[in-house]
Amino acid sequence: QIFIKECIFQETKKEHDLLGDDAGEEEEEEGVDDPRGTTIKAVLFLLIGTCIAAAFADPLVDAVGNFSTATSIPSFFISFIALPLATNSSEAVSAIIFASRKKKRSASLTFSELYGAVTMNNVLCLSVFLALVYLRGLTWDFSSEVLVILIVCIVMGVFGSLRTTFAVWTSFIAFALYPFSLILVYVLDYVFGWS
Repeated sequence: QIFIKECIFQETKKEHDLLGDDAGEEEEEEGVDDPRGTTIKAVLFLLIGTCIAAAFADPLVDAVGNFSTATSIPSFFISFIALPLATNSSEAVSAIIFASRKKKRSASLTFSELYGAVTMNNVLCLSVFLALVYLRGLTWDFSSEVLVILIVCIVMGVFGSLRTTFAVWTSFIAFALYPFSLILVYVLDYVFGWS
């Protein structure tokens, strides 16, 4: 077990060294002048963001339901296509800003942020959803959707766990999973009649 930990440590150190000499330059550029003030500001921003999310969550759900009813499009497809653009736009802007620096360390940070956000969103949202269904005894009508989410998470999780550097072609696999998941939900719901 100690040998395995040492191998993991050596592999991590080797990958960190691949990030290049620009790591030290970036740390010097982004020093924090007042750590206490920055911490207080960050906590306030988190609290304000939480209040905004709580205030707009119910109207957003109502808007999706009303739009679904008006257009006769299932609400799942609206929330699977339109809502991610609205709710994850901050992560996309952050990723673009980091990637625009064109440094290996920034690219690595961008990937880590996106991977962490996806993992947190899927694990947290799915666990809260399943807990609500179980605790309130709600009717289960989402087998195909949850199955597709699990398939995508497993494919990307296995793929991401086996590699530490990612070529550009790997993004095409990730992008292809999005329309694949929409098509699979459609096939499972409307061709095979899953609910």
